Amino acid sequence: MVTRFEPWRGFLTSSVCGMLTALAIAPMTPAQAQRSPTPDQPVETVVTDPLQSPFPLPWKWIDDGHTAALKAKKSLRFTQQTPQYVSPDGRYVAQATLYFTAHPEAQRQQLVSILEIRDRQTGNQQRIESLKEMPREFLAEVPQGQGLIAVLVPVGWSETGNRLLVRQLGGLFATDLISDSAWIWQAGVGHVATVYPTADEYDFATLLGWSSTDPQRVLFQTQTMGNPKATIWAVDTQGSTQLAQGDRPRVYGTTLPATANAQR
Repeated sequence: MVTRFEPWRGFLTSSVCGMLTALAIAPMTPAQAQRSPTPDQPVETVVTDPLQSPFPLPWKWIDDGHTAALKAKKSLRFTQQTPQYVSPDGRYVAQATLYFTAHPEAQRQQLVSILEIRDRQTGNQQRIESLKEMPREFLAEVPQGQGLIAVLVPVGWSETGNRLLVRQLGGLFATDLISDSAWIWQAGVGHVATVYPTADEYDFATLLGWSSTDPQRVLFQTQTMGNPKATIWAVDTQGSTQLAQGDRPRVYGTTLPATANAQR
């Protein structure tokens, strides 16, 4: 069985860590299928996300930052905002700002975020720091936060618009430690649950979205290293996990462009 802190075990394939998609296992997601190259067409290896998530983080931006740090031979800091996610009723808008500390040595880099959720009706705004939502035991294993990946990024709302689904990605640069959890926020309550599969052994989990069969559950895909077979799970806010092969992930609301571009 997977323990409380085992979701962060995994298979890191980020190019920032020098590991390319030749090692990646593509998850079974509703993402668009890629075109097959012709026999004479060169194949380009592009890493879009360490878990090939349907809600990818900007890994080219991270890779470019690492390249800039190598060239500068010093640490550099970059920020970038995610798109804005508006609830179906238009009342709430969620957005995260990513903070990347690039370093010539990948194991000394850090990627964190601040999640902002604004109530357009009242003007109230919450700011959630991703580091504060990571398990203390996990952070204790990271020497002074070096190499840490700990982000919260919104991915969509529930159909009723009262719950926000957030991708919580945790791991370490230059290691095989990486995995998703689902961090759920509810209007009028705040953070209500951190969800991940608990019914089987796996090396990494990928968040897919809300379940179409049971809107109160979240869908994940899990895989083990070296095994192309993926398993789909539906998990409720209490951690109850059941097989969900054939279920379809859904997210709701409107996605608007980011309000600022990448910055150094």
